[in-house]
Amino acid sequence: MINIKKKGFIYKTLILTLATIFSYSVTNSIVVSNITGIDELGSIAFAKKEGKEDKAEKAADKAADKAADKAEKAADKAADKAEKAADKAADKAEKAADKAADKAEKAADKAADKTEKAADKAAKQAEKIVEQSVKFTQKVDQKLDKTFSAYAKEIAKAQSKYQKAAEKINAGKNTDKKIQQAEDKLANKIAKADEKFINDINKVSKELSKNETKSLVNSGWVNDAVYSKDFINHGQRVKTYVEIAKSQGLPAYVGALQANFGNPYETGIVDLKNQLETLSGQIISNNQTIQNNLISIPEALEKIADFEIQATTLETEATKLQTEVGTLNNQINELTAQLEDTTLTETEITATQTEISNLNEQLEATSITINSTQDEIANVETQTAALNTEVETLESEVVTLQEETVSLETEVTSTEVTLASTIENVKPGIGQDSGWETVDLDTNNDGTVNENDIQS
Repeated sequence: MINIKKKGFIYKTLILTLATIFSYSVTNSIVVSNITGIDELGSIAFAKKEGKEDKAEKAADKAADKAADKAEKAADKAADKAEKAADKAADKAEKAADKAADKAEKAADKAADKTEKAADKAAKQAEKIVEQSVKFTQKVDQKLDKTFSAYAKEIAKAQSKYQKAAEKINAGKNTDKKIQQAEDKLANKIAKADEKFINDINKVSKELSKNETKSLVNSGWVNDAVYSKDFINHGQRVKTYVEIAKSQGLPAYVGALQANFGNPYETGIVDLKNQLETLSGQIISNNQTIQNNLISIPEALEKIADFEIQATTLETEATKLQTEVGTLNNQINELTAQLEDTTLTETEITATQTEISNLNEQLEATSITINSTQDEIANVETQTAALNTEVETLESEVVTLQEETVSLETEVTSTEVTLASTIENVKPGIGQDSGWETVDLDTNNDGTVNENDIQS
């Protein structure tokens, strides 16, 4: 029974508590409604609505997250695929580049080998040509040396026979006739020797189209700068030069050598000789001027000394005249003072005035003489100054010309060395040291050696 009452009490208490809470919540709902504008029932509805929206939002977020995950996975997959494709392309490009590099290197090596072989071949060919040229030149030089020697021996032999014949003829009769016959015989032998010599020379002096001549030019036996110069071909040049030499009574080889290696105008020998002549002429002129100056300087100094003596004499004379002027002035002053004496008679006054007049005339004459003397002194001083200037000029010119002459002599020495070197190098190796290099075959002095120089 007690338990039932107890249970009823508890139940009632619970109901009262719930009622109190409910009423409190209704009271509060009014306050909340005033503040938020949402009543209690609205709050409940809002809560329900908010719950739905939260649910929808969560669903949307979930869907978005799912879509984002899917997109991210797709992007990662695409990136992986692209990266793999790029790596594959890079590997392919690298292999292609390596292959191309290998190919280029092989091609370069092949080209280098080919070039090297071509260069070696060209070098060997050039060396072969040089060897052939040297051999040919040696052969030609030997042949020409032999030709020159044979020519010289033939001429010497002919001259020796002529001398012996002349000695016998002079000891006999009809000397004139026999001497003429001997001279004719000598001339014929010399002519034959010249003809043979010319023929031998012409064998190595052919037209440019001949390979032999090309080799001669390349090897240096025939000077390329003068080859066929002013002539149709080189053979004509040699023949003409030989005829010019013979027309001047010179050995045929003089013309032959100048035709092959150049005449003095072509080799520069004439220019160097003219330069030496000009330098020597200038030195001679300088020395002559120096000698003239050295003669003129003492003469001028002697004149200066004479003028100085003359000036001293004139100065002494001028001083003497000045003294005389002073004396005359004193005398005139004294006589003029005497005229103030009242005790003088008319005769004494007249005599004194006459004496004063004479003194004045003498004073005037002396003054004129002084002026003339001063003019002479000025003239002497002017001439002395001019001579001193002339001496200084002459002495300075002597020093300048002496220095210039030293320089000219140095230049002469240098030019002589150049001339000797030029003459020596006109044709190295040829053993004809007879001075053929400097012989002037230009008989008409027009600066060119041609058929016009052949004397009839």
